[in-house]
Amino acid sequence: MDDFIQFLKRKNVKLYLTLALLILVIYFLRAFMGIVLLTTIFAYLAIKSSLYFKKHFQVPYLLAVVSLYILILGLLAAAISYAAPLLVDQLKVIPQMVSKAIINHPLLNRSINRLVNRFIHSSEMVSNSRNVVVTGFREASHVGRGLTHFVLAVFLSFVYSISRPRILSFGKEFLKSPYHEFFGNVHFLARKFVLILGKIIETQLLICTINTFLMTIGLFFLRMPDLLLLAIIVFLLGLIPVAGVLISVIPLTVIAFASGGLIRVAEVIVLVIVIHMFESYFLHPRLMADRTDLPVFIAFITLIVMSKLIGDWGLIVGLPIVSFFLDIFGIHSSEKSRKPKNNG
Repeated sequence: MDDFIQFLKRKNVKLYLTLALLILVIYFLRAFMGIVLLTTIFAYLAIKSSLYFKKHFQVPYLLAVVSLYILILGLLAAAISYAAPLLVDQLKVIPQMVSKAIINHPLLNRSINRLVNRFIHSSEMVSNSRNVVVTGFREASHVGRGLTHFVLAVFLSFVYSISRPRILSFGKEFLKSPYHEFFGNVHFLARKFVLILGKIIETQLLICTINTFLMTIGLFFLRMPDLLLLAIIVFLLGLIPVAGVLISVIPLTVIAFASGGLIRVAEVIVLVIVIHMFESYFLHPRLMADRTDLPVFIAFITLIVMSKLIGDWGLIVGLPIVSFFLDIFGIHSSEKSRKPKNNG
């Protein structure tokens, strides 16, 4: 019994027990993990950018935070206000093109009439359409919930960023409590994971920028209109893991159909597939591996497995989780080893 008590008092055992407790807490609070992760990501980027502005432009930290959020939200609002009217104008052309195509192609007209008659007289198709409508409303509610989480995370990250000095001072009081060792382990684990996650997020932004640049070049050669609008759409939706690429196909194909018909739609889809394969099978694993100092094969397998285990979030938090555990267990440090300087 004494040996077991002495075993529990070992420093590394206490750290692992704290980690197990945190994992258990996260499991029970998993419904809130989306908001927590978004808030953590936004706060990390905001604090790092604000500290950069404070250092290089000699401005107060609070002013840097407020100015940064005003700038980002202003750019986002400007992008949406610029993109929305252009997208609506493109959508107005679609009904005319579809009507013209039906009139000019009698075979297509007969096929549509046949489908309509079959739909009217088929109870199975009516039932399926009802299911499609229900599914559509359910997915729309998911989009609304995601938007709510996004807005809430932005607000919480702003409050955390401007309150950071006070929060740090408050957090130090836990390290002076009778349970300072437990809270010290919590701080150590949380800080290490956030730093690893932050490096991954920075890399994701770089990947999104490269992906937008390549897509814009491809769309230019396809003679697509409103390249700035398309670049904004690709960049904003590219920030969404996996689903962003699929969602971006919808406005791209709509504008392609409005400007060039089905042939241009096919060209755009091929371009999206090529760029997405380049990003998924080369750019993403390579850059992520460089940032986490993991072999490309390990990074690639991690992305595949984590995306299956925890969904789309696995592409964002999968590598940080693996790097975190490898670091905690002393197998592989998340920090790249630095060669000593040769003074001779």
